[in-house]
Amino acid sequence: MISGRTRIAGVIGSPIAHSLSPLLMNSWIAAQGLDAAYIALPAARNFGADDFRALARSGLAGLNVTLPFKTLALEVADEANATAIAAGAANLLLFRDGRIAADNTDIEGVSAALSEAGCGSSGKSVLVLGAGGVARAVCVAAQAGGARTIIIANRTRERAATLSRMFRTARSTDWSERQAAAREADIIVNATSLGLDGVSDPQIDWQTCKSGTLVFDTVYTPSHRPFMDSARSAGLRTVDGLSMLIAQARPSFTALFGSPVPDAPDAEDLLRKALSS
Repeated sequence: MISGRTRIAGVIGSPIAHSLSPLLMNSWIAAQGLDAAYIALPAARNFGADDFRALARSGLAGLNVTLPFKTLALEVADEANATAIAAGAANLLLFRDGRIAADNTDIEGVSAALSEAGCGSSGKSVLVLGAGGVARAVCVAAQAGGARTIIIANRTRERAATLSRMFRTARSTDWSERQAAAREADIIVNATSLGLDGVSDPQIDWQTCKSGTLVFDTVYTPSHRPFMDSARSAGLRTVDGLSMLIAQARPSFTALFGSPVPDAPDAEDLLRKALSS
């Protein structure tokens, strides 16, 4: 039961109704017996810096941040750790006395997802589709993991070019050239919002890709999306965004609520069941 002392945090984005973060975080809150709650906050697309600062004064403990506000989240922060600065984006904001501290736990999430798939980025060519906050985290993780090259394709070429300049092994390419880049890639990552509606798709012809290519979709809902379904049908290895979601949520939970993450419930089982219902 929520009381006057309940510690409240949440996740903010546009859209946000699809997010499984409240289900995951509140399951951990219940398991730990905390007087706390985690809520989803829908925001208009014109949500801005002043709005973040108002929330910092609201009494919230902090927020996880998702599309399309991750770069803005870093810009409004009064302080940021090296991880967020390296990514040029933040997915975690902590509020204290009206001040905002920024972190990026997405990088840990990306690394964990690739590790669970049995595919590190060392010596690999990584194609990143997108140039937003998630793409930045993917690039940081790939470079830290020793990627041979990072190719960034975005529907707005200028954003891809700007992001590529942040990483010594990265270069940008036109969105129209993504298929050519996919043919040479060892890892292909969808870091766009394409697929959230269950219909849209970056449209890669998997038949032209190498047989050992790993396909990583940072989107995790709905359970069936053309990007993943078509890659599986082509016989390629795939990993979806649930591993990333869970891995980035663990340090976020501890930072927001001052508690370790419980061993139970099984996070992946909980979320898979939610997706299939």
